[in-house]
Amino acid sequence: VKVRKMVVMGLPPIGCAPYYLWKYKSQNGECAEEVNSMIMESNFVMRYTVDQLNHELPNASIIYCDVFQSAMDILKNHQLYGFDEPTEACCGLGRYKGWLPCISPEMACSDAAGHLWWDQFHPTDAVNAILADNVW
Repeated sequence: VKVRKMVVMGLPPIGCAPYYLWKYKSQNGECAEEVNSMIMESNFVMRYTVDQLNHELPNASIIYCDVFQSAMDILKNHQLYGFDEPTEACCGLGRYKGWLPCISPEMACSDAAGHLWWDQFHPTDAVNAILADNVW
């Protein structure tokens, strides 16, 4: 395989996902900082590795995409992006709909575009579209 151009996606702030809000008993939708700290450490290593690969492979173009910062911007400024619900998933059960996963389409909300999170861990299509636009 002669791949010369590649985008490496960093990890998003998983500590802000509904599952971790539920698991860490978030009172006001604050993110689980313990989880996000691990994600930031992993992203630091990933960014360093991409820099090293670019140095070792001068004919390659490897771009690191900082999904963490882009996603945090959406979370902090969700209303500017058109989202009404920054913490509760569109589909699931329990507080923040983070306790049990979405097991049936009938469980889903009627306005997924207004939510940041589709289920316990995954952003909605609307969030993914913004993140994809930010890559370029």
